[in-house]
Amino acid sequence: MTNEQKFFLELIKSHLNNAVPPAPNNINYSELFKVCEIQNMTAIAAVELKKLSDDVRPSKEDFSPFNQVLGLTLQSYEYKENGIKLVEKTLNELMIKHTFIKGAALRPLFPVPELRTSGDTDVIVDSDRLEEISTHLKNEGFEEIHSTDIEVDMRYLGEEYEIKTVYDSINDKTKAYFANPFNENLTDANGCNYTLKPLCHLIYLTCHILKHFKSGGAGVRQFADIDVIIRNADIDLSEYLSTCKSLGIEKSANIILSVTKKYLGTPIDTEYRIDEETAATLENVIMNGGVFGYGIGNIGTTRLMRTMNKSGDNTGFASVKAVFGLFAVDKDYLYSRYKYARKHHILLPVAYFSRLFDAVFKRGKRNAKHIKSMFTDRKIASQLSELLNELDIK
Repeated sequence: MTNEQKFFLELIKSHLNNAVPPAPNNINYSELFKVCEIQNMTAIAAVELKKLSDDVRPSKEDFSPFNQVLGLTLQSYEYKENGIKLVEKTLNELMIKHTFIKGAALRPLFPVPELRTSGDTDVIVDSDRLEEISTHLKNEGFEEIHSTDIEVDMRYLGEEYEIKTVYDSINDKTKAYFANPFNENLTDANGCNYTLKPLCHLIYLTCHILKHFKSGGAGVRQFADIDVIIRNADIDLSEYLSTCKSLGIEKSANIILSVTKKYLGTPIDTEYRIDEETAATLENVIMNGGVFGYGIGNIGTTRLMRTMNKSGDNTGFASVKAVFGLFAVDKDYLYSRYKYARKHHILLPVAYFSRLFDAVFKRGKRNAKHIKSMFTDRKIASQLSELLNELDIK
């Protein structure tokens, strides 16, 4: 871990623990800025740097990019909150059960809620009326980006909103656990507004981190979510681990808690020792990969990792299989991407050739980059595959 990465973690840890960060020691602030940006936590770092005494605080020139991102983050927060209010208003008017998760729900638990960034806002709805929801939101000024049978993605003032009917899951057991999103065992209700119970939200965050690892990587922000819910909610961690055991993710949960405690000083007793090689891979993925893992790879790397994990083969043949997998997609994927195929299954072959055309002509340069990664990123893909095995993710 670089000096700047270590100091970044100290800044985030100080923020979550309401403490003054330690004095910086030989920090390259342009490198620190890159670390903060890949984790999408620059605004928090900026606020913590302001706490430093005058004699060790970065110069105005060094601090300027941090301050700019801080301003943009505060602006983004205002836009998000305006969008959330409109989404909530629309769902209440339509009498549709809903619950906000992740950032929108956890933001108030952070020391400065405005600084908890997010790529999008997630809300679960209990309805097959996604088209109706989309129509009403369009009347409020939203733009529809993408839709499937289980999700519609909207944009408002540059901020994105994922409105979906199912929770993320990592295996069949977690899928069954969250199968009824508004079950009284999972949520507390206030009219149409539902809130995930803290224990259930922690389990969901665990699944979400594992899903990110399966897709290429998870960053410090996801672990900060784990930290704030443990600090602020009354959660019996022994019950959490027992539930995770019944869901087949106990080993993963222990590792996540240990990483959160190590990096962020989360007040928990859990200790889970992992071998040095796995610890080094985790550190590389979390610190260098960033929020979605793209700091160490791309979609090609992820596809190669999945091929290795599924086949147990990390040779060059796995790269060849991954390339074929880039173009060989199942019908469910095509149904989700092409509405006409979803409504008229006889048009499925047309959807396949449309995707093939898009892959070659519309996304040719990008896919060429991904294919190259399938042959050049075998080492990191192999490490990621081994990490999934360590986390018991299939």
